[in-house]
Amino acid sequence: MSVLARAWRVDALDVRDVRCWPRASVAFPPGVSVLTGHNGAGKTSLVEAVVLAAVGASPRTAQLGDVVAHGAPAFHVHAGLTRPDGATSARDIGYQPRVGRRLAEDGVPAARLLSWRLPGSVLVFVPEELRAVKGPPAARRRGLDRVLEAISPGFTQALSDYAAALAQRNALLRRARGVADRAALDQAFVWEARMGVCGAAIVVARRDALARLAVPFAAWLSALGGASGGAVRREPSPRALADVPDDEWADAFAAYLAERRDRDAAAGMTLAGPHRDDLWMGWDDLDARRLGSQGEQRTVALALLVAYRDLLAEAAAHPILLLDDVLSELDPLRRSALLDAVARQGQTIITTADTRYRVTDDVPDAAEIRVPADIAA
Repeated sequence: MSVLARAWRVDALDVRDVRCWPRASVAFPPGVSVLTGHNGAGKTSLVEAVVLAAVGASPRTAQLGDVVAHGAPAFHVHAGLTRPDGATSARDIGYQPRVGRRLAEDGVPAARLLSWRLPGSVLVFVPEELRAVKGPPAARRRGLDRVLEAISPGFTQALSDYAAALAQRNALLRRARGVADRAALDQAFVWEARMGVCGAAIVVARRDALARLAVPFAAWLSALGGASGGAVRREPSPRALADVPDDEWADAFAAYLAERRDRDAAAGMTLAGPHRDDLWMGWDDLDARRLGSQGEQRTVALALLVAYRDLLAEAAAHPILLLDDVLSELDPLRRSALLDAVARQGQTIITTADTRYRVTDDVPDAAEIRVPADIAA
């Protein structure tokens, strides 16, 4: 089976009232496509539309209303995707403020985003993705968890069940704090046991994934930025359970929560658990989250993204790789290293406004799509 046969692919994209595009249609071939055009031409908005069609969320904003073109009532994205098994899928997503999101696949409306989205189908680097390095811990957890949803059976359900149990425990904590209800607080053991079981599934999956990411992340950080000793590792919450074996973690965490009910009740929330894990990333003990320059943080984010791609390719299928304006900050040697790798594996869509360099110099088979000249209205 060829590399592309085990790959996600976007074949066609049609957008209506997405940011600067009243209407736009574009076809993407397998392999590498390069969207070229001046800044502000709408290249990033097309990348954003691909992500919306795959996972139902934007990599640029948490508010889908921001995606609606100025003066338009709503946006709509239609995409034709090919799955790793070769089956095709017609994907639709629309959003209208005060009405909400509308989803469909092959013409059949979908009621829930969780069942409609396609975990592991797409990885994207846009300038906003620096949040995965310098943003809050939740942004770093989210990137890893999205990969795990595609490669770890049951992970999505474990996340959902953990969040539900956490919400129930937090509600008890707030009630106990408000009325000094000791009986209510003592009921927390039910949710603590559930958080232990679901939390253990989350922790074990994260531990395993990070162990598998260690080598590719270090290799890509060296190849793209020249730094040696690159590392990405979990900063666990609670730290007291960092060395607890996988098969003992559920009971240990439930006991930990029980011992800290009064403290958590005073705070009105659960102060420790997988929902507060963080990822350390950097090199030679330099914490890129806090001490890295913006250029270094950009390199770390890109190295982590390509390492995630390697993990997905090994465990599931090659995702669609979307790289928005990354080439201009790489020197020729590192740019060639990145392009050589992506040209051989899966589908990649790159945007660039740099007229001094042509991707086809490194990837002769790359398809150039001029924006807006080659975009059908």
